[in-house]
Amino acid sequence: MLLIMVALVITLFAAYKWVAFYTKHGQSVPVPVLKGLALSEATDLLDEQNFKYSIDSIYTSLAPAGTVYEQEPEPGAAVKENRTIYLTVVSNTPPIVKLPDLIDVSLREATSILESYGIKIGQLIYKPDLAQNAVLGLVYNGKTVQKGFAIQKGATLDLLVGDGYGNVKVDIPNLTGLNFEEAQFVLNASKLRLGTIIFEGNSTDTFNTKIYKQSPAFSSDTAINKIGQGSAIDIYVKED
Repeated sequence: MLLIMVALVITLFAAYKWVAFYTKHGQSVPVPVLKGLALSEATDLLDEQNFKYSIDSIYTSLAPAGTVYEQEPEPGAAVKENRTIYLTVVSNTPPIVKLPDLIDVSLREATSILESYGIKIGQLIYKPDLAQNAVLGLVYNGKTVQKGFAIQKGATLDLLVGDGYGNVKVDIPNLTGLNFEEAQFVLNASKLRLGTIIFEGNSTDTFNTKIYKQSPAFSSDTAINKIGQGSAIDIYVKED
Protein backbone atom coordinates (compact mmCIF):
# COMPACT_ATOMS: atom_id res chain seq x y z
CA MET A 1 0.00 0.00 0.00
CA LEU A 2 2.87 2.34 0.86
CA LEU A 3 4.50 1.68 -2.50
CA ILE A 4 1.19 2.33 -4.27
CA MET A 5 0.72 5.63 -2.43
CA VAL A 6 4.28 6.72 -3.23
CA ALA A 7 3.80 5.80 -6.88
CA LEU A 8 0.52 7.75 -6.98
CA VAL A 9 2.13 10.86 -5.48
CA ILE A 10 5.03 10.65 -7.94
CA THR A 11 2.59 10.21 -10.87
CA LEU A 12 0.46 13.19 -9.80
CA PHE A 13 3.54 15.37 -9.28
CA ALA A 14 4.92 14.42 -12.71
CA ALA A 15 1.54 15.10 -14.34
CA TYR A 16 1.36 18.53 -12.69
CA LYS A 17 4.85 19.39 -13.87
CA TRP A 18 4.02 18.24 -17.41
CA VAL A 19 0.83 20.29 -17.55
CA ALA A 20 2.63 23.33 -16.17
CA PHE A 21 5.36 22.91 -18.78
CA TYR A 22 2.90 22.33 -21.61
CA THR A 23 0.75 25.35 -20.75
CA LYS A 24 3.75 27.46 -19.64
CA HIS A 25 1.99 27.91 -16.30
CA GLY A 26 2.53 31.39 -14.86
CA GLN A 27 4.28 32.64 -17.98
CA SER A 28 2.75 35.42 -20.06
CA VAL A 29 3.86 38.00 -22.60
CA PRO A 30 2.48 41.47 -23.34
CA VAL A 31 0.43 42.04 -26.49
CA PRO A 32 2.35 44.39 -28.80
CA VAL A 33 0.99 47.68 -30.09
CA LEU A 34 -0.54 46.89 -33.48
CA LYS A 35 -2.91 49.81 -34.03
CA GLY A 36 -1.77 52.01 -36.89
CA LEU A 37 0.61 49.40 -38.33
CA ALA A 38 0.28 48.12 -41.87
CA LEU A 39 -1.28 44.65 -41.86
CA SER A 40 1.94 43.00 -43.09
CA GLU A 41 3.94 44.64 -40.29
CA ALA A 42 1.40 43.57 -37.68
CA THR A 43 1.30 39.93 -38.81
CA ASP A 44 5.11 39.73 -39.02
CA LEU A 45 5.32 40.97 -35.44
CA LEU A 46 2.74 38.47 -34.26
CA ASP A 47 4.53 35.61 -36.05
CA GLU A 48 7.80 36.57 -34.35
CA GLN A 49 6.14 36.40 -30.93
CA ASN A 50 4.29 33.14 -31.63
CA PHE A 51 0.80 34.63 -31.62
CA LYS A 52 -2.08 33.44 -33.75
CA TYR A 53 -4.33 36.06 -35.35
CA SER A 54 -7.75 36.51 -36.89
CA ILE A 55 -8.45 39.35 -39.33
CA ASP A 56 -11.68 41.26 -39.95
CA SER A 57 -12.19 44.45 -41.95
CA ILE A 58 -14.00 47.75 -41.61
CA TYR A 59 -14.29 50.83 -43.78
CA THR A 60 -13.55 54.22 -42.23
CA SER A 61 -12.09 57.51 -43.41
CA LEU A 62 -10.38 58.01 -40.03
CA ALA A 63 -7.36 55.83 -40.85
CA PRO A 64 -5.34 54.82 -43.95
CA ALA A 65 -6.49 51.76 -45.86
CA GLY A 66 -4.62 48.54 -45.04
CA THR A 67 -3.74 49.55 -41.48
CA VAL A 68 -4.83 48.01 -38.18
CA TYR A 69 -7.73 50.04 -36.79
CA GLU A 70 -8.55 47.98 -33.70
CA GLN A 71 -7.05 45.01 -31.83
CA GLU A 72 -8.26 42.62 -29.15
CA PRO A 73 -6.74 42.14 -26.58
CA GLU A 74 -5.58 45.74 -26.15
CA PRO A 75 -1.85 46.62 -26.33
CA GLY A 76 0.07 45.66 -23.20
CA ALA A 77 -2.40 43.00 -22.05
CA ALA A 78 -0.60 39.99 -20.53
CA VAL A 79 -1.46 36.80 -22.42
CA LYS A 80 0.15 33.45 -23.12
CA GLU A 81 1.92 32.58 -26.33
CA ASN A 82 -0.24 31.08 -29.10
CA ARG A 83 -3.12 33.30 -27.97
CA THR A 84 -5.27 34.48 -30.90
CA ILE A 85 -5.11 38.24 -31.46
CA TYR A 86 -8.11 39.72 -33.28
CA LEU A 87 -7.32 42.47 -35.77
CA THR A 88 -9.70 44.89 -37.48
CA VAL A 89 -8.14 46.29 -40.63
CA VAL A 90 -9.24 49.33 -42.67
CA SER A 91 -10.67 48.14 -45.98
CA ASN A 92 -9.43 49.59 -49.28
CA THR A 93 -12.90 49.64 -50.84
CA PRO A 94 -15.94 51.32 -49.28
CA PRO A 95 -18.92 48.98 -48.94
CA ILE A 96 -21.96 49.53 -51.16
CA VAL A 97 -25.25 50.58 -49.56
CA LYS A 98 -28.67 51.10 -51.11
CA LEU A 99 -30.45 54.39 -50.58
CA PRO A 100 -33.58 54.29 -48.45
CA ASP A 101 -36.81 56.05 -49.36
CA LEU A 102 -36.33 59.66 -48.23
CA ILE A 103 -38.95 61.45 -50.34
CA ASP A 104 -41.22 63.65 -48.17
CA VAL A 105 -39.05 62.90 -45.14
CA SER A 106 -38.02 65.95 -43.09
CA LEU A 107 -34.52 67.27 -43.63
CA ARG A 108 -33.57 66.52 -40.03
CA GLU A 109 -34.76 62.92 -40.23
CA ALA A 110 -33.14 62.41 -43.65
CA THR A 111 -29.86 63.74 -42.28
CA SER A 112 -29.97 61.27 -39.39
CA ILE A 113 -30.81 58.34 -41.70
CA LEU A 114 -28.06 59.15 -44.19
CA GLU A 115 -25.50 59.50 -41.41
CA SER A 116 -26.45 56.03 -40.17
CA TYR A 117 -25.81 54.75 -43.72
CA GLY A 118 -22.43 56.50 -43.81
CA ILE A 119 -23.55 58.91 -46.56
CA LYS A 120 -22.44 62.54 -46.46
CA ILE A 121 -24.80 65.39 -47.31
CA GLY A 122 -23.54 67.88 -49.87
CA GLN A 123 -25.60 70.79 -51.17
CA LEU A 124 -29.14 71.57 -50.08
CA ILE A 125 -30.95 72.71 -53.22
CA TYR A 126 -34.14 74.52 -52.27
CA LYS A 127 -37.13 74.24 -54.60
CA PRO A 128 -40.53 75.95 -54.49
CA ASP A 129 -42.79 73.71 -52.42
CA LEU A 130 -45.18 74.25 -49.53
CA ALA A 131 -43.56 71.36 -47.61
CA GLN A 132 -40.84 73.31 -45.86
CA ASN A 133 -37.57 71.41 -45.33
CA ALA A 134 -39.04 68.21 -46.75
CA VAL A 135 -36.85 66.13 -49.06
CA LEU A 136 -38.15 66.34 -52.65
CA GLY A 137 -35.35 64.48 -54.44
CA LEU A 138 -31.87 62.97 -54.25
CA VAL A 139 -28.99 64.02 -56.51
CA TYR A 140 -25.74 62.09 -56.94
CA ASN A 141 -23.00 63.44 -59.23
CA GLY A 142 -25.51 65.80 -60.82
CA LYS A 143 -28.07 63.10 -61.60
CA THR A 144 -31.36 62.40 -59.85
CA VAL A 145 -31.39 59.00 -58.11
CA GLN A 146 -34.15 57.01 -56.47
CA LYS A 147 -34.73 54.66 -53.56
CA GLY A 148 -32.58 51.52 -53.88
CA PHE A 149 -29.78 53.25 -55.79
CA ALA A 150 -26.44 51.58 -54.99
CA ILE A 151 -23.91 54.06 -53.63
CA GLN A 152 -20.56 53.73 -51.89
CA LYS A 153 -20.46 54.37 -48.17
CA GLY A 154 -18.78 57.72 -47.58
CA ALA A 155 -20.10 59.23 -50.83
CA THR A 156 -21.75 62.67 -50.94
CA LEU A 157 -25.42 63.12 -51.79
CA ASP A 158 -27.15 66.42 -52.62
CA LEU A 159 -30.74 66.93 -51.48
CA LEU A 160 -33.61 68.77 -53.16
CA VAL A 161 -35.52 70.42 -50.32
CA GLY A 162 -38.85 72.28 -50.19
CA ASP A 163 -38.55 75.98 -49.34
CA GLY A 164 -41.99 76.19 -47.71
CA TYR A 165 -43.24 78.88 -50.09
CA GLY A 166 -44.34 77.07 -53.20
CA ASN A 167 -44.68 79.03 -56.43
CA VAL A 168 -46.07 82.19 -54.84
CA LYS A 169 -44.73 85.37 -56.47
CA VAL A 170 -44.10 88.61 -54.55
CA ASP A 171 -43.03 92.10 -55.58
CA ILE A 172 -39.30 92.79 -55.66
CA PRO A 173 -38.72 95.49 -53.02
CA ASN A 174 -36.58 98.53 -53.75
CA LEU A 175 -33.62 98.27 -51.37
CA THR A 176 -31.53 101.04 -52.92
CA GLY A 177 -30.65 103.71 -50.40
CA LEU A 178 -31.52 101.57 -47.36
CA ASN A 179 -29.03 100.61 -44.69
CA PHE A 180 -28.36 96.99 -43.84
CA GLU A 181 -30.86 96.72 -40.97
CA GLU A 182 -33.64 98.38 -42.97
CA ALA A 183 -33.04 96.03 -45.90
CA GLN A 184 -33.27 92.97 -43.64
CA PHE A 185 -36.58 94.22 -42.22
CA VAL A 186 -38.04 94.76 -45.72
CA LEU A 187 -36.87 91.36 -46.94
CA ASN A 188 -38.37 89.59 -43.94
CA ALA A 189 -41.66 91.39 -44.44
CA SER A 190 -41.68 90.28 -48.10
CA LYS A 191 -40.76 86.69 -47.13
CA LEU A 192 -37.53 86.96 -49.08
CA ARG A 193 -33.98 86.07 -48.09
CA LEU A 194 -30.78 88.08 -48.03
CA GLY A 195 -28.34 86.71 -50.59
CA THR A 196 -24.71 87.69 -51.09
CA ILE A 197 -23.43 90.97 -49.68
CA ILE A 198 -20.93 92.62 -52.06
CA PHE A 199 -18.84 95.33 -50.44
CA GLU A 200 -17.36 98.30 -52.28
CA GLY A 201 -13.69 98.67 -51.38
CA ASN A 202 -11.92 96.68 -48.67
CA SER A 203 -14.48 97.05 -45.89
CA THR A 204 -16.50 94.02 -44.83
CA ASP A 205 -18.49 95.71 -42.08
CA THR A 206 -22.18 96.46 -42.70
CA PHE A 207 -22.20 99.22 -40.08
CA ASN A 208 -22.80 102.69 -41.56
CA THR A 209 -23.32 101.33 -45.07
CA LYS A 210 -25.99 101.98 -47.67
CA ILE A 211 -27.22 99.77 -50.50
CA TYR A 212 -26.50 101.23 -53.92
CA LYS A 213 -27.43 98.22 -56.07
CA GLN A 214 -29.36 94.98 -55.84
CA SER A 215 -29.85 91.78 -57.84
CA PRO A 216 -32.45 91.09 -59.07
CA ALA A 217 -33.06 94.78 -59.65
CA PHE A 218 -36.24 96.64 -58.71
CA SER A 219 -38.48 97.62 -61.64
CA SER A 220 -41.30 100.13 -61.73
CA ASP A 221 -43.06 97.83 -64.17
CA THR A 222 -45.30 95.83 -61.81
CA ALA A 223 -45.87 93.17 -64.45
CA ILE A 224 -42.24 92.07 -64.40
CA ASN A 225 -41.23 93.19 -60.90
CA LYS A 226 -41.93 89.72 -59.45
CA ILE A 227 -39.85 87.07 -57.72
CA GLY A 228 -40.59 83.74 -56.07
CA GLN A 229 -41.38 83.91 -52.37
CA GLY A 230 -38.38 82.72 -50.39
CA SER A 231 -35.89 83.77 -53.07
CA ALA A 232 -32.65 85.58 -52.23
CA ILE A 233 -31.69 89.11 -53.22
CA ASP A 234 -28.02 90.07 -53.46
CA ILE A 235 -27.07 93.55 -52.28
CA TYR A 236 -24.16 95.87 -53.07
CA VAL A 237 -23.17 98.16 -50.19
CA LYS A 238 -20.76 101.02 -49.60
CA GLU A 239 -19.97 103.25 -46.67
CA ASP A 240 -22.54 105.96 -46.08
